Amino acid sequence: MRFVSIQSKDVVNASTGTKIGYVVDVEIDPCCRYIQALIVERMTPFKFVTVFKGPPTFLIPIENIITIGDDVIIVNIDC
Repeated sequence: MRFVSIQSKDVVNASTGTKIGYVVDVEIDPCCRYIQALIVERMTPFKFVTVFKGPPTFLIPIENIITIGDDVIIVNIDC
């Protein structure tokens, strides 16, 4: 899978059905050359709100990804 195919896709939490954010980068294992985690930027109506809520990006391990569709990535994570 190429990064271009998942870049900017929306990430949705399967347990709550809410949109978490969108993919901005990936974390790659340098030895095995496979994706370890997705780096997702949180969705907020205002950028300055993320200063008070914590970091604007967070990691989603590859084990928590349920499916990667054409438009969205469905994950199972507590956030």
